[in-house]
Amino acid sequence: MTRTRLAAALAALGVVVCVAGTPLLAQEEPELIPKEQVAPPEKPALDSTPPATATGPLRAALDFKRWQEMTARERQTFVEGAIQALSSVTLRLRADMETDGKVPPESLAAMVRFMHEHYPRFPATMYLREMDSIYMRSDGQNLSMSECFDQAFRRINAR
Repeated sequence: MTRTRLAAALAALGVVVCVAGTPLLAQEEPELIPKEQVAPPEKPALDSTPPATATGPLRAALDFKRWQEMTARERQTFVEGAIQALSSVTLRLRADMETDGKVPPESLAAMVRFMHEHYPRFPATMYLREMDSIYMRSDGQNLSMSECFDQAFRRINAR
């Protein structure tokens, strides 16, 4: 009986050795379900916070990348300049219409509508905040700065 037990023990030991040694000799196959799922790379968070100081020359193109490079003061200057340009155009049209008085009625209605729609009625900070919110959306990043300002201007003035 002891021989039988010894033979059984050796046979079991042989099975253990064979089972333990088999993965080393066998060809490894890929796992059907990977243990660690690799997450897709996340899009970088949109950062619209202006830098504290200028970090070099600005890009020539007026786009979202340039907006990111601009300091808060440079952004405000851009918006203030756009507002000044719009107000000077509309005020000039109004002054020209008052002195001439010979504007055809069809043109007069179009000019009045243009002046009403394009005259800034709010402070520059409101347009600046609206531009920031537009640039925070992914579709807004495809806009140039003037297109973004135009959208912000229309949204704010429509209120």
